[in-house]
Amino acid sequence: MRKKHTKFKFLNARISATVSVTMVLLLLGLVALTALSASHITRQIKENLGFDIIFAEDVPASKIDSLGSQLKTMNFVKEVSLFSADDAMKQWKEETGEDVMDVLGVNPFASEYEVKVIAEYASTDSIEIVTSRFRKLDIVEDINIRADMVDSVNKTMNTLILALSIIAIVLFLISFVLINNTIRLSVYARRFTIHTMKLVGATAGFIRKPFVMSNVVSGFIAGIIADILLAVLLFYATSFDPILENVIPDQWLLIVYLSVPVAGVIICAVTSIWATNRYLKYEYDDLFS
Repeated sequence: MRKKHTKFKFLNARISATVSVTMVLLLLGLVALTALSASHITRQIKENLGFDIIFAEDVPASKIDSLGSQLKTMNFVKEVSLFSADDAMKQWKEETGEDVMDVLGVNPFASEYEVKVIAEYASTDSIEIVTSRFRKLDIVEDINIRADMVDSVNKTMNTLILALSIIAIVLFLISFVLINNTIRLSVYARRFTIHTMKLVGATAGFIRKPFVMSNVVSGFIAGIIADILLAVLLFYATSFDPILENVIPDQWLLIVYLSVPVAGVIICAVTSIWATNRYLKYEYDDLFS
């Protein structure tokens, strides 16, 4: 009866430890998904920034098209859109209700290219450097850089990423401590077994191995359960708001799902080694403290 009770007590402790590790890994997974989604959104926002190349009057369409073709081949360009003089006049008429052609007899607007840069170039300094070559062209009247918007977006996003990074680091440290304490309790419950194995001449590696392997399996199982819970939470979140499906790329989602069990295995292995080594150093009288 006592042996059965001890076995049940150990099983209960192992289940409790697995559940505790699962909750911690779930929290880490949520933080990772939040950080990755914020990074993806930041990149999308930055890639909507750029500059406008405004052409001089009476520039031939062939030269405009030629510059457009060059822009599309440049490594810093994400997207190029032509906003012609006719498009500008049409937009003016829609917004004001006035037809400037009736008043002036000519189209006063100039054609322009709206250029969006890749995220790595989405800063005022970088855009100034890449646009310097275009300012020298005789077909270019002006280049409009939305500096205030670029700087504002970069400042906001950098602050957000820094805050999420700090939160992620703090939560990781907290989770490591929680998992460490949980596994130490499970090892503590078998401290007398460790001492008995020492008495019969078992080596430290031989004693440590079953504890490490047991906790590694528990960490892996906890990671799989955490992944399932993450998938369920994402499913319900996207069912309420389908836009969330595009917030995190599939490859990043796969990385998170693979990383959670790996994190569980690594953390559980390290903490079980620490905990076991601690009780390997204890004498019999120390086991009661």
